[in-house]
Amino acid sequence: MSATIARAWLTALPIVTACGDDDSADTTATTDATTDATTTDATTTDAGPMQPTEGPWADFEARYCPPDSLLTLENFGGPFLLDHCMSCHHSALPADMRQDAPLGVDFDQLAAVRAQAPRIWARAADQNATMPPLGPPAADQRALLGEWLACGAPQDSDLP
Repeated sequence: MSATIARAWLTALPIVTACGDDDSADTTATTDATTDATTTDATTTDAGPMQPTEGPWADFEARYCPPDSLLTLENFGGPFLLDHCMSCHHSALPADMRQDAPLGVDFDQLAAVRAQAPRIWARAADQNATMPPLGPPAADQRALLGEWLACGAPQDSDLP
């Protein structure tokens, strides 16, 4: 079954299309200007309050995207989803093979991953470790997933 899913994912890569920015709510926080940027609290600059640069984060909207992130679908997201998610969350899987994964919650198309990013983050990224049910990936891998999702789940063509 894994080889079938892998072929389906690799076949789907060329047809995956990029989405525009979502209209996430502004979740910046105000804090004391003396807060250290290396803590989990937000910092304040002349431009105004910023998001915290380290977790844990209260929710997906608060999750920081490092401006120098190089994570893409091709070098991280696709392999991660294939290894940890798509054995249950793939549109080609019938209901009886999804291990109770809801129908329609599929990660074989980038647009679907981006639409489900807050839900994926809440279950499997950063400090969240309830997926996959047989055991979550290592903390460093969950942190990378959180970064990739927070940066908009880019693919190579989205980076400058």
